[in-house]
Amino acid sequence: MGSGIGLTSERLGRIVEEAASEVYIFSGEDFRFRLVNKGARENLGYTMDELQALTPWDLKPHISRDAFLTVVHPLLSGAVERLDFETVHRRKDGTDYNVSVKLQMFDEGGDRVFYAAIQDITSYRKIESELREISARLDAILDNTTMSVFLMDEQQHCVFMNKAAEALTGFSFAEVTGRPLHDVIHHTHPDGAPFPIETCPIDRSFPEKVGTQGEEVFVHKDGSFYPVAFTASPVQDNEANVVGTVIEARDISEEKRNETARNLLMREVDHRARNVLAVVHSLAQLTRADDLESYKTILAGRINALARAQTSLASRRWEGGRLEDVVREELEALCPRDSIEVQGPEVGLSPEQVQPISMLMHEMATNANKYGACSRVSGKVSVTWTLEDGQVTLVWREAGGPPVAPPTREGFGSVLKAGVVGQIKGAIKRTWDPAGLVVEVTFPL
Repeated sequence: MGSGIGLTSERLGRIVEEAASEVYIFSGEDFRFRLVNKGARENLGYTMDELQALTPWDLKPHISRDAFLTVVHPLLSGAVERLDFETVHRRKDGTDYNVSVKLQMFDEGGDRVFYAAIQDITSYRKIESELREISARLDAILDNTTMSVFLMDEQQHCVFMNKAAEALTGFSFAEVTGRPLHDVIHHTHPDGAPFPIETCPIDRSFPEKVGTQGEEVFVHKDGSFYPVAFTASPVQDNEANVVGTVIEARDISEEKRNETARNLLMREVDHRARNVLAVVHSLAQLTRADDLESYKTILAGRINALARAQTSLASRRWEGGRLEDVVREELEALCPRDSIEVQGPEVGLSPEQVQPISMLMHEMATNANKYGACSRVSGKVSVTWTLEDGQVTLVWREAGGPPVAPPTREGFGSVLKAGVVGQIKGAIKRTWDPAGLVVEVTFPL
């Protein structure tokens, strides 16, 4: 029988020596190592003779003798049968590695002996650290991206949403977690009609196992509706089973407003272009002159006046213009700057008023340049206006020019003046004072 026991002990010794885990056996009295297997010796870099002179705390850089005794006290007192904990071992060369320890105590012939099975977990801890870093980076990316991201599980319950998603919906993750996203922010059509989840294009990605994208309308926490562009992609496990859905969404309210504004602007531009072409067509047909060169000069001047009005409107985004700017632009285009005077309070013109007043000023400046005050060095033109009760009274006054007499016939210029004043629902009064022409135009704002 003794021979059989020896054989068994020898066999067990070989098993312990070649075990994959590091195995340490040390005394419960002096805590000296009695046995340290091959794997532990190779990892530590010590021989068995060197280890027999050491204690467990000699291998642990962060634990003192007293601290170690405190750790193993539950075993010494019989309170527990085994201790599981993690610690750090230091090799002979001074490098450290993480270990997981399973520690038990046995009674061997009246002596207490500790048996420690130790697993080197350095690589696991490194992987865990790397995964934590990756997770932290992903969290940082998801929390700082402006794209709203939602993660749904196989029941289409929301299990993640980033900060952008919280800002988009008005709901915190705590308010949404464990609930179908559709029931929270996509449950109703804008007209109030129910929106069953079965017909939702976003949630269709999960049962149909395909990605979807498009535009939908979400319901904010405050009850308002807003348009979003979305993509929904199924999430698969290692066996290609669909286990959830990733949804990305962004608010496109501003894009929709811009699109509406662009469409309105394009229609407005088309409308104005047609009007301008109609005016040019009328000018071309109705302009009269004694010869072709005179006709071209007159027509070009009127078209240029029209162009200046359009430029003025465009520079102010077709929101209208200032009366002073319109008057100055036409006068300075035809009369010497030192011969003109412009004065009046701030008056804002509507887009519909800019073009007629610009044409009116052009015709009057053209006449002053050809026949009136601006045809002489001594001539002066003053344009002043007043504003009272929403009514503008503009007075054109010439001085220092040739003697003035009423015209013997009405030309197209006179017809044009009367026409453009009619466009602004105004009235025109002309006085042929021998000292200089005086024209008074009144119109409402």
